[in-house]
Amino acid sequence: MTSSIDESHRVGDEGSVQGVWKAVAKVIPYFRKPRHVLLFKLDVMLLFWMFVAGLIKELDQTATTQAYVSGMREDLKLYGNELVEFNTYFSIGYAIGLVPGQLIQTKVRPSLFLPFCEVTWGLLVLFTYKAPNAQTIFALRFFLGLLAASFWPSVVALIFNWYTPKELAIRLAIFNVSDVAGAMFLGVVQAALYRNMNGVHGVAGWQWLFVIAGAITIGQGLVAFVAIPDSPAITRALWLTEDEKRLSRARMGDAGTTTSRLIPWPVLRHKLRRLVAHPVTYLVMVSFALSAWAHRANAYFVLYLESIKDPDGTLRYSTYQVNILPLGGYTLQIVTSVGLNALSDWKHWRWQVSVASNAASALFLAILSGWPANDKVVLAVYFLTYGTNAGNPSLMAWMAEIMRKEPEARSIIVAMTVTLVYVGHATIPLGAWRVEDAPRYPIGFPLATTMAAVTIFTQLGLLWWHRRHPEIAEAGFDGDAVQTAGQRSDEETPPSLGGDMLEQDVGKKAPEAKHAVARTQGIDSGASN
Repeated sequence: MTSSIDESHRVGDEGSVQGVWKAVAKVIPYFRKPRHVLLFKLDVMLLFWMFVAGLIKELDQTATTQAYVSGMREDLKLYGNELVEFNTYFSIGYAIGLVPGQLIQTKVRPSLFLPFCEVTWGLLVLFTYKAPNAQTIFALRFFLGLLAASFWPSVVALIFNWYTPKELAIRLAIFNVSDVAGAMFLGVVQAALYRNMNGVHGVAGWQWLFVIAGAITIGQGLVAFVAIPDSPAITRALWLTEDEKRLSRARMGDAGTTTSRLIPWPVLRHKLRRLVAHPVTYLVMVSFALSAWAHRANAYFVLYLESIKDPDGTLRYSTYQVNILPLGGYTLQIVTSVGLNALSDWKHWRWQVSVASNAASALFLAILSGWPANDKVVLAVYFLTYGTNAGNPSLMAWMAEIMRKEPEARSIIVAMTVTLVYVGHATIPLGAWRVEDAPRYPIGFPLATTMAAVTIFTQLGLLWWHRRHPEIAEAGFDGDAVQTAGQRSDEETPPSLGGDMLEQDVGKKAPEAKHAVARTQGIDSGASN
């Protein structure tokens, strides 16, 4: 093992680039270092695929609504509450599939499982164009939700596995804004598809929406078989050389990060028992969910714009303006999220960026709770709320650093968190963001303000806990085992949970873990800086 690591360091630090990269390096000096070439490849092959796949997910998920208002309602005689029920069946499938999707990937390579889900998703979207009635679409939407559930947590887990701590937050932010970027232009694309394809080959425009969206998804799913590199520990990526695979393992090892492997069920069960009882799990889940629910206020900006009237009673903004104005908010969200998370990586400001973003969010939401009499003030503050969405990528990067020795825990925490967020998004608006309360939302804005404030305290609680327990970052769940070893010395020691210790017990590794704890005692971990 030592010789392998030494070789990896030699390749990364002293070796020279080969092949076409040698020619590129003559023009662009940045690529003279193999580590820079590797990072560029990861960004082009993996991160770019993630971003495009996120855009396409937005296309697929909005296709049903766009089709509904573009002729599907009349053709299938959907004159009841079917559109809401379409979303309900999707949500049920999504909630059911989140955690199992991550558990499956402890036994099946992501490079096989995720592309299978993507291609199957695309086929179901495509076949929706032939649906004869609402009942068929109900079934399709349920299975679409089930298949979609693995995507977001799995992509985040891939980022955790391939990028070092100083590279994490900005990559999470770039992926995270893919749906925002999609919302900026996919409506225009869908409208153009309907206008230009309606009636072609005897197929209605709304049906072409499903055909084209499904075909694109199948295409990117096939690309995923090549683009997804699993993890550095087990990668078979064709676009990485053997030296780059060794370098990837060395990079993550230098950062102290354990990457994912396929593990046996007994080890997974033991990890799950430790995970569900660990404070980090719930502090992260609650912090992320409260922040996400608070930012739900942005979803109702359009209803506010529709409500503004001039003194003579006429609407101030046309339908076109109502659709265009939110694009400014989306642009602000993209710029601030990517920019602040780049700062988070550069300065290692994890909790600082997350807490500051939520503090700004709480301030702006508090102003909206009071609902100033001046429409210009309301409009300006509403716009500013879009700029407070940078916290969650930094929070996830922070969690990944705290749990850097526990790759399975990282992915399952993400899945559990998304499940909680999804349940809240489905239920909270029923009481807090009612249509009849628009645009002032006397319940919604105060509730969102409270959520943004409370998440600050839960994140400070996470900071306090981690500073008192730095051993979790150094030795994973083994650090906890070492702390309590004296209290249960007469009990059988459970299996070790470190990513590279799966077949050894805590007793055998205790000296190493104790040294790790001693080294970090009284020192703030990097994730807390």
